[in-house]
Amino acid sequence: MDKLLLAIIAMLLIVTVPNPLSNPIANMYGPNFLVLYGCLIAVTMFAAYWSVQSDTTAKLPLPLIPTHPDPYKIAYLRGGENEVISLAIFNLLQDGYLQIERGTIERSPTQPNSDNLSTIEREVFEHFSVPQTASQILLSSLPTKISYYCKVYEQSLLNEQLLSPPTLIETAGRINKLGSLIIVGLGGYKLGVALFKGYTNVGFLFMMGIISFVIIQFICYPPRLTQLGTAYINQLQQSFTQLKSKISQPVSDYPDGTEFNILLPVAIFGTGVLYGTEYANFAQYFTSSSGQYTSTSIDSSGGGSSCGGGSSCGGGSSCSSGSSCGGGSSCGGGSSCGGGSSCGGGSSCSSGSSCGGGSSCSSGSSCGGGSSCGGGSSCGGGGGCGGG
Repeated sequence: MDKLLLAIIAMLLIVTVPNPLSNPIANMYGPNFLVLYGCLIAVTMFAAYWSVQSDTTAKLPLPLIPTHPDPYKIAYLRGGENEVISLAIFNLLQDGYLQIERGTIERSPTQPNSDNLSTIEREVFEHFSVPQTASQILLSSLPTKISYYCKVYEQSLLNEQLLSPPTLIETAGRINKLGSLIIVGLGGYKLGVALFKGYTNVGFLFMMGIISFVIIQFICYPPRLTQLGTAYINQLQQSFTQLKSKISQPVSDYPDGTEFNILLPVAIFGTGVLYGTEYANFAQYFTSSSGQYTSTSIDSSGGGSSCGGGSSCGGGSSCSSGSSCGGGSSCGGGSSCGGGSSCGGGSSCSSGSSCGGGSSCSSGSSCGGGSSCGGGSSCGGGGGCGGG
């Protein structure tokens, strides 16, 4: 498709360069030029979409799910290094290396020996030499450092064709430059000729150029995951959906529970899967949304915090109506918090309020507006183009 766009540019140059003010394009009647311009824009858009958005991996068979999936590899596939950081922090919190205190994450005074940590976990742990909030973590150098350690995951996922290859990024950039040159160059040239000849009814031409330029930027933005990668994530979520219910059970009920029954569902579904469990305070504090972090003001008890309006609860779910996974919000992997309830155990928090402290309303009960719910929280143009 590069050759097609280059051929269009060459044709336009051959027509316009010899006599810029008097040639078939410069002398073309306004409405007729708009038709030509629209056709060239359509061809450019098609070439850009075909080059960047077409994906042959959709026809490939899905990779087999490993017997012992690596939670950090899955987290990297789902959301990049930011998801890996979130997962590592969660694991360090569970193992007693870190703690949440007064709205910040800091090292625990009773931390175990860090020699037992993996390379990624040790890098994350050493980053907390001073307490930091979730937003400060995102803006720090930690994501860059972790991306270095995730190279092995990236290469493996590229080999499995789950991530878009680097060549696609190069192609997208090249197509974007050529397409933008056609749209802006031809539109700007005709606009300049029209104004030079005294025509001012160029509003529609101007709008066409601006809108088309914006659209092609979106088209030329390559997806991070291939269609095969997206299908693989869906397969993982379907295969391990039962873990969303098991995660609420005590870790002691399962051998290797900390890694398999807690880290794996968080890696697959996101931190939103923790809502309605004893780890809800972490989900409220460090909610992941497409690799972005939302910091909320909670302390180590989790009391009084909420998941802000419109913030995501991981795995595609979100907290609706400004509530913190209460009053009808959904939690994790697009599913609701069990049995249609929003706060676990069939209970609900009315009036759009939240159940703070990471705790849930008692089974079968409802928290009326203003009543206490534990943990210190309450529930409560049209002209044509001139120029001939």
